[in-house]
Amino acid sequence: MPKKFRCTVLRVVLLGLFAVCLSGCQQSQKKDEAVSLYVDAISFSQANDPNQAIARLQQAVKLNPDFALAYSMMGNIYLQQNKFAESAEAYKKATQINPWSFEDFRQLGTAYWLMNDYNSAAEVYAAACKLDPQSTEVWCGAAGSYYKLGDYESALQFGQSAKELDPADSEVEKLLGDIYTARKDTEMAVEAYERAMKLDSSNPKTMFALASAYLQEEKFEAAKELLDMVVSIEPQNAEAWRYLGFVCLKMREVDMATMKYLKAVQLSPDDWRAHKGIGVAYMMKYRILQSFDNPEAETYRKQAITHWSKSLDLNPSQDNLLKLYRKYSSASGEISPKGEQ
Repeated sequence: MPKKFRCTVLRVVLLGLFAVCLSGCQQSQKKDEAVSLYVDAISFSQANDPNQAIARLQQAVKLNPDFALAYSMMGNIYLQQNKFAESAEAYKKATQINPWSFEDFRQLGTAYWLMNDYNSAAEVYAAACKLDPQSTEVWCGAAGSYYKLGDYESALQFGQSAKELDPADSEVEKLLGDIYTARKDTEMAVEAYERAMKLDSSNPKTMFALASAYLQEEKFEAAKELLDMVVSIEPQNAEAWRYLGFVCLKMREVDMATMKYLKAVQLSPDDWRAHKGIGVAYMMKYRILQSFDNPEAETYRKQAITHWSKSLDLNPSQDNLLKLYRKYSSASGEISPKGEQ
């Protein structure tokens, strides 16, 4: 090989090595700058300045696109700001860079859940279960997501796995009760809710769920006792007041039912079920008084018609109620819905 040619080759090789070293130095410098920006973002976040923190993190990932920690922190800040879509996008990027990060998968599942994207949440939570099979939270997350999707078989499988991990978790039992209720397995639902109550006897959501299950089994006394406890804890719970009205009707406590329904209507004026229920209570009172030729009976009939009319305005798709409305209003010449006599 001629000497001149060898020198040329050597120069090319040396230039190539120099370019590689220079590129490596530049990349290293960019990564160092990205880390510095990440540290700044931590300071801004701790100083309660999330916008500045996000700005630094965006600069950091621009310098170093594989900076998983920066994306993760970005997801945390967006989640705290209730910017769920942005949070999910940041966490998703973090999981793509680091597919072994359990925490990022867990947080990504949370973001999807808060976006009501239960399909994505179920998929992500299921992946998190594989990364950390001992986390009750993600097993519950998967179970709850499948429950929301109507896939009760998958929900039950994940829920039972969560229970195996933590048999003393009342929230797991509550979730299992909800799943059994959706599967129309009232007996199993009652058992799950009762276990949840033993673990946490002060949770109004569990009380309400168990009361609803008792209603399915026509255990009206037990349901009423629980619902009374719910409204004592949550006096603004209109749904619980409405359920109390229904229970009192079933127990033939008409005056008490009227009071409960009136409270439900007061708290939630647009609840068509409450208006329907109070109408039924007033009509029962009307028929009782009418049987004794009591002149006050007519007052209760008119009140019943008023509330039924309101219920039909709010939800016209009530054929049976419409028939009752026409039956009890037409005789007196009152106008029925949509101008019908």
